[in-house]
Amino acid sequence: MSKIAVITDSTAQFPNPSFQGKDLVRIIPLDIVINDSIIKEGTGVKTADLPLSPSNERKTKLLVPSPAEIAEQFVVLLKKFNELLVITNSANLSAFYQNSIEAVKLIQGETTIQVVNSQTIATGLGMIVQAATEIISTGASLTEADRHVRQLIPHIYTLFCTPCMKYLYNIDILEYSQAVIGEMLNLHPIFTLEEGYPQAICKVRNFRHAQDYFQEFIEEYDDLIHISLLKGINTQGIDNRILKLFVQENFPDTPFSEHRINPFLGAIFGPKTLGLIIFERPYSLSG
Repeated sequence: MSKIAVITDSTAQFPNPSFQGKDLVRIIPLDIVINDSIIKEGTGVKTADLPLSPSNERKTKLLVPSPAEIAEQFVVLLKKFNELLVITNSANLSAFYQNSIEAVKLIQGETTIQVVNSQTIATGLGMIVQAATEIISTGASLTEADRHVRQLIPHIYTLFCTPCMKYLYNIDILEYSQAVIGEMLNLHPIFTLEEGYPQAICKVRNFRHAQDYFQEFIEEYDDLIHISLLKGINTQGIDNRILKLFVQENFPDTPFSEHRINPFLGAIFGPKTLGLIIFERPYSLSG
């Protein structure tokens, strides 16, 4: 049986820290640029180290390895594993997906490496990675695992609320002038990821109102596999108990997890971010 590794990136967060096939997961590290200094993963950078509002244009951002650097890591991994399933954060949030595609071409690894754009991030990405390792652990081939995760992707729903709008300029979601004015007015826009691209769906006055919107959003679904709440720094007004009680009453069989956003997610949306990611049960998995 072919030995398959599941590769992802530092933005992934796992709702279940111990899951079937965890030993198959390898994470390609990402770095963060703060005030023109490159902070390497593993050097102790925290979400709180990120500025709430970068002082100048494009000062704080995620730094993705080049195609050549990723290719080098693929070559090393292929000495231990026969095949690689690479699952990246949304291609609209960082260059990791595109750089991984280019890396595969550099080493002519099209027959042994599959690259999947998860169209999500954080716990959404983590849940897809977990699903991949679980099916691989049961004996699925690379093609079968690739097909399985692609079928799950449309059932991951992602919301983010952030007043840190200069970060959204860094990923080409807003013009710089829009970001500056939005921060001056202390706007709290809520974005959903539509096929991985951030789309603004509404504005709220504060994080408490964002949590109310999150609850209304959850109410639209009937059968959920997992619900996760992500909190950044200084998210005042959030009482996790209210949302957790709502989930317990309306989705008693659905796990609910709470997470602090990691600095890599913070470098994309800003450290003062509130997020909701839900995983709907696909029809093929029902019953």
